Amino acid sequence: MQFAADTWWLVGLLVAGAITIIGFFLKRTINQSDCNAKAISEIQRTYVTKDELKEVKMDVNKGLSKLQTDVDELKTQTLTKADYYRQQTKTDNKIDKIYDLLLQQQQGGKYDD
Repeated sequence: MQFAADTWWLVGLLVAGAITIIGFFLKRTINQSDCNAKAISEIQRTYVTKDELKEVKMDVNKGLSKLQTDVDELKTQTLTKADYYRQQTKTDNKIDKIYDLLLQQQQGGKYDD
């Protein structure tokens, strides 16, 4: 079986196309492998062990429990808004009485309560 020159040219073109396609997929696979290797090295550089994570969780839980204790202590030791307004009203009433006494004293009268 004899092939003409055109047939060999076609076979060469098909082989070159196959090599190009194989090269493309091989390059893509190698690039993905390189990216994966970079990601793995980044993970290895920054990963946290289970013991370290447990330690951090314990520290956070201790901090939260102390914070909750402090908040509860603040709730018991601070003045509520209603208490503040009630005390302010008492102070206003006392000032009003003193003002009334001063006015009556200026007018020369006696104060009868």
